[in-house]
Amino acid sequence: MLGKTTSAIAASALAAAGLLAWSTPVAAETAPQAAAAVPNCVTTSLNDSGATDYLTVYNDCDDNLRIKVLLAYGPDFSCTTIAANGRMSYQWPWPSRFDGLQEC
Repeated sequence: MLGKTTSAIAASALAAAGLLAWSTPVAAETAPQAAAAVPNCVTTSLNDSGATDYLTVYNDCDDNLRIKVLLAYGPDFSCTTIAANGRMSYQWPWPSRFDGLQEC
């Protein structure tokens, strides 16, 4: 008799877990907005062939832009203003790698 009770409890627990797995998380409603993408007039040149990576960000836009360089496996750079038709250079050591740009 104990075996049937244990099986019934286990089946109930699995059914409840299945229902919870299909429910929408409440946190998704309050998740932060995605990072702002940079305009198409911003381009990059990356040299990642050595132990230090070098990145140049070119702002070919008509306005100044605040840009943040995102790194994987390392701290992101702070937001920096790049003048219209200007450029900014960055460097970092391995194992960090370039992971994208974000407009601030």
